[in-house]
Parts: sequence; structure tokens; C-alpha cells
Amino acid sequence: MSNLKDICLHYECIKCCLNTEMPLTSSDIARIKDLRFSEDFFIVRKNGYRHLKNLSGRCVFHNGKRCTIYNDRPEGCRMYPVVFHERMGEAVLDSYCPHHEKFQLTQGRSQDAIKLVRELDAEKKKGF
Repeated sequence: MSNLKDICLHYECIKCCLNTEMPLTSSDIARIKDLRFSEDFFIVRKNGYRHLKNLSGRCVFHNGKRCTIYNDRPEGCRMYPVVFHERMGEAVLDSYCPHHEKFQLTQGRSQDAIKLVRELDAEKKKGF
């Protein structure tokens, strides 16, 4: 399988959408608001960061079968299962993903994850 979307769709896997703690950047929020969703509908604040809300145990944008904003989903969702491991100080493939061994952690994806974490931290410091 050639890309991230193919793997998730092939296995019909939605595990990362269940009880998600996906952080949101200002760009993510603007993109989703452009779809006419209010911040109150999809954002929850945790530890100074903005995250996707959950409804009935899954991301508020997941209807049980698919993501209803897939083309406009947050950057973190696009990169998953690549995540930043704080204690190790590097990007890794999240073992929570039942198919993580089917993904490749390229240098580009690793750099994207580090960039995303820096962006989120900078926005937290600004109080967004």
C-alpha cells in the first residue's frame, strides 16, 4: 500500500479516532471553521492546548464509519501514526495504532511531526 490513507481504509481502522486527544493548530481551527463549524462544537482545552472534542467516545467529526471532514482534517490526523515522543525527543510510530508496522517513518515525516509540536508549543505560549 502506497500511502497512509490506503492503509487505514484497507483495514477500515478508526482506532485513532476513538477517545482522541488530537491537538489543533490555529491553521487547523481556521480550516474547520471555514466549513461552518463553531469552535464550541469541536474544541476542548486541555493543559493550555486546543484539542478535538469527543462525542460518544470518538472524535466529534467521526460518524462511526468515516471522518466527515477528512479532506480538511487536522494536521496531526494527517500524519498519524507518526507522533512526537516527548521522553525520547523524537518522532516515532505510535504503537497504539494496530497497523503501525505497515507505515514508514521517513525523515520528512519525522521533521513534519517535530515542526507541528513546535508550532503547537508556540501557540500555547501565546495563549491561543
